Amino acid sequence: MVAGGKTSLLIFLAKKYCHEKVLLSTTTKIGYPKANIYDRLVIDPFENLAAEIGITMAGKVTAKHEKKKISMPESAAFKQSFPLFDKVFLGADGAKQRPLKAWADFEPVIVTETTTTIGIIPLCVLGQLTDETIIHRLPYYLKLVSAKKNSPITVQHLAQLIEHPEGLFAKARGEKILYINHVEVTRDLELAKQIVQKLSPMFKKQLKKIIAGNTFSNKGWILWGK
Repeated sequence: MVAGGKTSLLIFLAKKYCHEKVLLSTTTKIGYPKANIYDRLVIDPFENLAAEIGITMAGKVTAKHEKKKISMPESAAFKQSFPLFDKVFLGADGAKQRPLKAWADFEPVIVTETTTTIGIIPLCVLGQLTDETIIHRLPYYLKLVSAKKNSPITVQHLAQLIEHPEGLFAKARGEKILYINHVEVTRDLELAKQIVQKLSPMFKKQLKKIIAGNTFSNKGWILWGK
């Protein structure tokens, strides 16, 4: 999963499938998980990582400025455990606590075992100013969209970020799903539909599905699908 809102969507999906054997982790770094997220937490050793019913959270503990996070386990046994689970959900991107971002050459970090890539666009950025407080890696962003610094973010800008060859799905593997996040009321849904309308038919054919929703209120709409 890439771009803003990935952690909340990761947790949402993991809990939806908690009656199965679910592995939850990251290829970058995420905040140290709260106990109510998982059924078991595996830090080390990963050679004994067992697939059990429920949510297994796995990661290597890191500390920066005295704030604990977890990162992807370096052990080969971690990836070798993937086939033992029914579902494996991995966060693949980081945005430094900002809702929107563009990507450096080494981002996002998508492993070769990936079967589906979910690209996430947060609707809440519409109307916000194009600056460093909202957008991580702003110079990269300005190369991908027809925006100027400090101008309001528009539907057109988000569509450009999604569709650009170096944009949201540049390094995607497997099937591709676009998820428009923070859609709650009718006005939000109409804006999400406007973003979809801005996407070219050729680009949409590359996707499996486009979904608008809100993980906190458990709402969702399929806006486009094959």
